[in-house]
Amino acid sequence: MEKIGKLQDYLKSLAETAQPGDRLPTVRGLMRDFKISQPGVQRALQALKEEGLVDAQVGRGTFFVGSGANSSAAGARILPQKGRSVILLRRPSATQRARFVMDRLQAMVADGGDITLEVAYSNADHARRVLQSLPRFDACVIQNSFEQMPVEMLAALRRKSDNVIVDGAWLVGTDVDAVGFEWGRPVERAVRLLLRGGHQHIHYITTANSFLANELGLHRYRQIQEEASPATLLHEPDLLPSLPSREFELAVLERLAAISREPGGKQRGALVWGIESGQRLRAGLHARGIRVPEDISIVLLGRSDVEAEREGFFHLIGYSAQEQAEALYARLKSRWRDPQAPYGLSLITMHEIEGHSVLLAASSATEGPSSQAKNKPGG
Repeated sequence: MEKIGKLQDYLKSLAETAQPGDRLPTVRGLMRDFKISQPGVQRALQALKEEGLVDAQVGRGTFFVGSGANSSAAGARILPQKGRSVILLRRPSATQRARFVMDRLQAMVADGGDITLEVAYSNADHARRVLQSLPRFDACVIQNSFEQMPVEMLAALRRKSDNVIVDGAWLVGTDVDAVGFEWGRPVERAVRLLLRGGHQHIHYITTANSFLANELGLHRYRQIQEEASPATLLHEPDLLPSLPSREFELAVLERLAAISREPGGKQRGALVWGIESGQRLRAGLHARGIRVPEDISIVLLGRSDVEAEREGFFHLIGYSAQEQAEALYARLKSRWRDPQAPYGLSLITMHEIEGHSVLLAASSATEGPSSQAKNKPGG
């Protein structure tokens, strides 16, 4: 009886802040979290029904009536007639690409007749505190913004939804789905492009922050370093301490300026990850007297459909933010259709957008593809 009383107190606390139509946690989830049998959970739910705090609809589930309502009949009139609930967690300082993906995903969920709640969180501890005050959801989509997700945060997410999807590459073997990309193949494609163009000094500028997609890019770059011929020098990666921001872009500019002014007279090229504004990058290079591609060729690793990144000028290899949102939504619907399906990581397709920032040898320029955009299958 003590456990049932604690469960009732917990549900009543949720009822105080719930909006009319919010779903209750599932019976299975409450059994697991409170170590109570199914009849015990049903007894607690019945007590809340008798108090007019929740309303049950056959075939749809049990919903909170919402604070201020005094009867289940009154609550039933304002409960949603259809739709599942999805909570979207993202950082307030998200990149353009991250905002683009979440906005598109939110629109697709709404168009599908489901409802979303968008919640911003500053760090893992803040996310756990926010989640404590919320009811359960049919799904949770989270952007972890280049950071490792602590086990405690993952457990808090699982308490709020049986279906957790991470926007970004995530380690397999956990009971979450992930949709993302890795930078290994774009890095290789960019290096091969520069090698074909006769560049003998190649640099790779990225963040020192350790996350899976970036680590895979660094791993592939170092593999190519070992394979490179003696006439070509792939320099050690330049690992900048910050993440995409104005500070990061300034650090990139200073590094590109230093590379372009190195003695030797040989054509130099650079792969650059994390640029949000191609216009700012071009302006900064021009202010420093650096000509692209005459002084240095630049290949950006970024989003093929976020035009602000390449600004119609830079050669870019990477991934589509729109396809990322579509893949997240497809995974969400797939999980709802088959809750027992294995969890895993889905990678989206690589794209290449040709630009004017790479100096190619004459033979390479004539032999290269003439299209402005090329697709490469995802790994």
